Amino acid sequence: MRRFPVTLGLVALALAACSPQTLTMSVDMRHPSKSGIDLSRKTISIVYMDDGAADTTFSNNVASALARSLEEDYFAGREAIGVYKVPVDSVSLDLMHRLVIDSGDDVIFLFGPPSFGEVALSENVAVKNPVSVDSAFVAQAQIPYNAKLFVYDSMDQLDQMKIFRGGSILRAQLYNNGVTAPEYLKEQALKAKELGADLVGQQLSNRFTPTWKTERYTLYYYDGWDEDWVNAAYLATQYEWRKAADIWMKKVNDGNDTKRACACYNTALAFFMMGDLNLATKWLDRADGYSNLEFSPELRKRINARK
Repeated sequence: MRRFPVTLGLVALALAACSPQTLTMSVDMRHPSKSGIDLSRKTISIVYMDDGAADTTFSNNVASALARSLEEDYFAGREAIGVYKVPVDSVSLDLMHRLVIDSGDDVIFLFGPPSFGEVALSENVAVKNPVSVDSAFVAQAQIPYNAKLFVYDSMDQLDQMKIFRGGSILRAQLYNNGVTAPEYLKEQALKAKELGADLVGQQLSNRFTPTWKTERYTLYYYDGWDEDWVNAAYLATQYEWRKAADIWMKKVNDGNDTKRACACYNTALAFFMMGDLNLATKWLDRADGYSNLEFSPELRKRINARK
C-alpha cells in the first residue's frame, strides 16, 4: 500500500453527531504481478538446479540477482530470500512439495539449467588508446541462451506448478591482440557469460513485481463530543491502521447498533489494509450482524478477491 492524497480532508468533516459520516480515501493498492502470482506477505526461496552436466556459476548468479530484485519489491530491500542449489536433473510437482517442506517457505522459484547457443563474434576493431598489445583490438560476442523458471505457490489452492520459458542474448567485449584464434575468443566469451547473469535475474523479476492500482476506500466516523472517532479517522489518513483499529475496537460496545456496526466495519477495513484477511472477514461479519452499512458489500468483495 502506498500513501496517496485523501480525497476528503478532515477539515471538511460535517458537524453531525447522531448519524455516521463518511471519509473517502484514495489509496494505491498492491495487486498480483503480471505473472498472476501474488507474492505479498509470503516467504520465498529461490533454488537452481545442478544436473551434474554443467558449471552452475551462471545459475547461481541469476538466482542471487532474482532474489535481490524481489527483496527490493517485497521486503524493502531486506535480505529475506534464501538461494539454494539442488542436485536434480528433472522437475516435478513432488519435487516442489519437498522443497516447500525442506525450506519452510511458501513459494519456490526453481531455475532450470540454461542452454547456450553458438557464440557469434563480430570483426575485431582497433582500440584507439590500448593499454597493451594484448588489448589493442576488441571483438563483440553474442551468446544466445534459453532457460526455464518453475514457480510453485503452496498457498494456491489449485496446487499447481507454473512454468515460464524465455531467452535472450548475453553480450561480452573481448579484448585481444588482433590475431587471436576465433575459437579461443568464443571460449573466452562463454567464460564471460557470468557477467550478464545479474541482468538476467533482474529481467526475470519483472514478471513477478507487483502492480499498483488506485482504489477508493470509505470509513465511518462520528463527530461531536466524542473525539475518538475523529482521532481514529485522522490516524487512518496517516496510514496508522494499527492505532486506528485499537480505537475502533474500544468503540464496538458503545452506543447503538449503527455505531457498533461502524466500529466493526472500520476495524475490518484496518485489518484488510494490514493484510490480515481472516480478521477482516470476522470483523465485517460482526458489522453486518449489527446493521447493513452501505459500503460493507464492496469491502467484502475486495476481501474475497484478495483471498
